[in-house]
Amino acid sequence: MLFKKIMLPKNFYIFLQILIIILLGTPFICSASTYTKNTIIPILTYHKFCLGESPDDYTINIDRFEQQLIFLKNNGYQAITVSQLLNCIDNGVFPEKPVLITIDDGFKSAYTQAFPLLKKYQIPATFYLYVDFINNGPNQLSWIEVEEMIKNGMEIGSHSISHCNLLHIKTDETYPEYLERIRREIFLSKSILERKTNSPVNSFAYPYGVYSEQIRDLAIEADYQVLLNVNSMNNSVSSIDQYNLNRYIIAAECSLDLFKSILEEKPLEVKGIFPADGTVTDNQSTTIGVLLKNSNISPNNLNFRLSGSGLLDFDYSDQLQEISFTPVAPKLLQKRTWIAQISTYDRENDVQKKYSWLFTIR
Repeated sequence: MLFKKIMLPKNFYIFLQILIIILLGTPFICSASTYTKNTIIPILTYHKFCLGESPDDYTINIDRFEQQLIFLKNNGYQAITVSQLLNCIDNGVFPEKPVLITIDDGFKSAYTQAFPLLKKYQIPATFYLYVDFINNGPNQLSWIEVEEMIKNGMEIGSHSISHCNLLHIKTDETYPEYLERIRREIFLSKSILERKTNSPVNSFAYPYGVYSEQIRDLAIEADYQVLLNVNSMNNSVSSIDQYNLNRYIIAAECSLDLFKSILEEKPLEVKGIFPADGTVTDNQSTTIGVLLKNSNISPNNLNFRLSGSGLLDFDYSDQLQEISFTPVAPKLLQKRTWIAQISTYDRENDVQKKYSWLFTIR
C-alpha cells in the first residue's frame, strides 16, 4: 500500500511547541487589549550559573538568578519563548508585559542549576547551543539533558557550530573558502540540532553578537525565522524586527535595581542611523550618528558612546536633528566591531531610553 507524504505547514510546528508548553503548565495568554504600541519586549541573556562567588562577568550566582525570576513573577511579567514571540509578531497580538529568557552556549550549569528554577517558577527559556560544545565534556550539556529540557517546555536555537566570529576571515583562506565555512556554521548547525533533538530550530543567535548584512542574509536563506544580537537594547512592539531582535546580557553583578531598570528601559525613537546596522567598512574615519525622531529631546540630555570607549564629544545639527561623531587622526577607529549607543533619561516619564546598533571596521 502506498502512502502519500503529508507536508505540514511550517507554523504547525511552532503551534505544536506552544501547545506542549501550555499543557505542561507554562502560562501563555495573549489578549489584544493588554498591549499597546509602546509595549517593550526585553530579551535577557545568561550564560553560566554558580553556587558561590561569581568567577567572571558571565557566571551569575544562582540565588541572584532566582531573585530575578521571582521579580518577574511578582511584577506581572509574562515569560515567553522565541517561537511564542514569533507567533505574537505573526498575529499582531502580544502580552501586556512580555519578557524572554535566553541562555547561551550550553554549559552544564544551565541544566543543573537554572533549569530546576525555570521549572519551579514555570518560566520557559530559549537555549542557544553551539553544536561542537554539546556532549563534549563534564562542563557541557549532554544531548539527553537538552532533550529533557525541551520536553519540559524549554526551546532551543542555533548558536553556530563552533562559536566562531562569523566576520573573521582566516589568514590562510580565500574569500570563497570563508563564505563556505560561514555558510556551514549557519546552515549545518540548524540541521544537526534538529536531527539530534527532533525539535524545530527556528532562531539563530550570532556568536559574540557580531553580524553583517551578508551574514543576516545567509541566516534568512537558511530558513531561520528569528535572528538575535546582543546590542543591549530592548525591543518595541511598534518597531519590532524578527530578523534583528535586541538582547541584554545580564552580568554577574547585576543588582535587582539594575535588573528593574533594564526591564523598564525603552528604545529611543530615531528616523535614521549611520552607518547602517551591520555595515562592514574599511573607513576608520566613518561618521557615526542618528537622526532623532522626537524634536523635544535636547542634545544636552543625550549621551553618545562606542563600546569600550568613554562618552563621545558629538556634533549636533538643530536643523536636521542630527547627532554625529567623526573620528579624526590620530584617533581613528580601531579595526574591530563596534556597538554605537545613544541614550537619554526622560525625566517627564521617569524612564531611560536607548538606541544601539552595530558596525565593523575591517
